[in-house]
Amino acid sequence: MRVARFNFIAPLALAFSIALSSCGTIEQTTTYYPLTDKTSPSGKNALDMSPTKFTADLVTPAGFKVKTNGQYRSDEQKKAAAAAIDRYWTEVSKCATGVVQAPGADNAQQLIAEFPTHLSIEIANTWKVVEGPTTHRRMQAFPSLARPGTWSTARREEDELYILVVPELNGLGQQMSGELNLWLTAQVTLMTSLATACSSVPCIKFPYNNTPSQAFNECVQ
Repeated sequence: MRVARFNFIAPLALAFSIALSSCGTIEQTTTYYPLTDKTSPSGKNALDMSPTKFTADLVTPAGFKVKTNGQYRSDEQKKAAAAAIDRYWTEVSKCATGVVQAPGADNAQQLIAEFPTHLSIEIANTWKVVEGPTTHRRMQAFPSLARPGTWSTARREEDELYILVVPELNGLGQQMSGELNLWLTAQVTLMTSLATACSSVPCIKFPYNNTPSQAFNECVQ
């Protein structure tokens, strides 16, 4: 039985987004207060996005549910996207496994391994190619909700396990570490914020040239 989520849970933890303004490319970091035992959602699956709100059309080998909005049309593109998402997870989980060594977190390793089956990832279809007037870097980005008039490559929710990301997936690693922190904090006592400790995940390149990708040539293989 799904446990109801409290209405007073506020946006929490650390969220990272990359935005553009009229002055050019801006790296924007927004800080929220961490979850506490008084505000953490109760119930193992309390943070899972309801199937009535999210319909996946792709599931990665690791278990992530993905709504592509029809933007990966060939089997090659779908497999490449799934592989890139799982590679982000490899980096995040590797970091988390090394960081989570805390009292009360004895089952954290099992929870980390289970996390992919709970996270929902949507590939934004409201994006457009935006060029910074100063840097002239072209990237896929969607309108930011936090700062109207700016653009973001990824954002995540704090009341459910959900990430919205541009088709190139840039920014997914940082948001994924934040959602993993949310997932673990709801169930064990963490002494370290994974949203901070595991946020430095590099941009991961697709196995094909998915231009216009933000800094495609700078992403790691």
